Amino acid sequence: MPPNHFDQAARFAAKLDAPAFLAWVLDVSPNALGFAGWIDTRAIPFPGAPDRTSDTVARLEPPGGTEPPWALALEFQTEPDATMFGRLLEYLSHVWLSARPDPERGSRFNVGAAVVNLTGTGYASRAMALPGTRIEMKLSVSERNLASESADDTLSKIESGELGPALLPWVPLMRGGGAVTIGERWKSLALLEPDHRRRSELAGLALVFAEAADVRPTWETELKGWNVHESQVVNGWIAEGRAEGRAEERRGALVLVLEERFGPLPSDLSTALAACTDLSRLQNWTRLALRAVDLAAFRAAAGIQ
Repeated sequence: MPPNHFDQAARFAAKLDAPAFLAWVLDVSPNALGFAGWIDTRAIPFPGAPDRTSDTVARLEPPGGTEPPWALALEFQTEPDATMFGRLLEYLSHVWLSARPDPERGSRFNVGAAVVNLTGTGYASRAMALPGTRIEMKLSVSERNLASESADDTLSKIESGELGPALLPWVPLMRGGGAVTIGERWKSLALLEPDHRRRSELAGLALVFAEAADVRPTWETELKGWNVHESQVVNGWIAEGRAEGRAEERRGALVLVLEERFGPLPSDLSTALAACTDLSRLQNWTRLALRAVDLAAFRAAAGIQ
């Protein structure tokens, strides 16, 4: 499926200061990476998402120049995906076959991956060995679970200069990210950014990620009065998130009515309701649910087969 607004915001945030963000994800010094830009992989769709190509495949040229450059796929998950290991294997194989670091015949990238889970704990790495043989399959992924990161420690590292301010948007997703004291420290650091548009982007992204971490009300209070609308792109994600929130509320009300009247819903009907994001349609379906004599009548009136 196409990326949601959390995924889009994550990709945007990663590019605010790509060398610093990648160094943080990989837990190395930015100077050790040799970040040389983003590789054009628009012709290589990510497995399971034919409508989305990965635009965050970094070209890394580690100092020394004794080995081929690396193509590092950076993937974001709102919630950990249990199939990520297989999807990365498939994607990295396509990158290795299709992307070339230079025109030389036989030229190939080294390939690898990093995964950032906005919520939950992922496990994208795997190691397999067939007993009694030399057959092995291994994929070691650099994986960051933001819910396990400390918001307090991250802000301390930004304050000391160990981490750059481009890490600020991710703080609401971290452990303790909903605390008022964290929001106050966050604001004092964000105010050091001299560029108005960049401050707007930092605040807008923080609000988007606060929604994913279920701490949005706290951050809306903390950022009240901030101009988060200078960046039209970020503002669009904020509006999209609000619309999704309203749709979720209306779906919840509809499901409650149907279950109160007709009992547990069949799985196919639950799936159909969950896929609907149109507010007016959900409202109309709720009216129909109140009038229908049974689930069959509701399905017929709502046009849900």
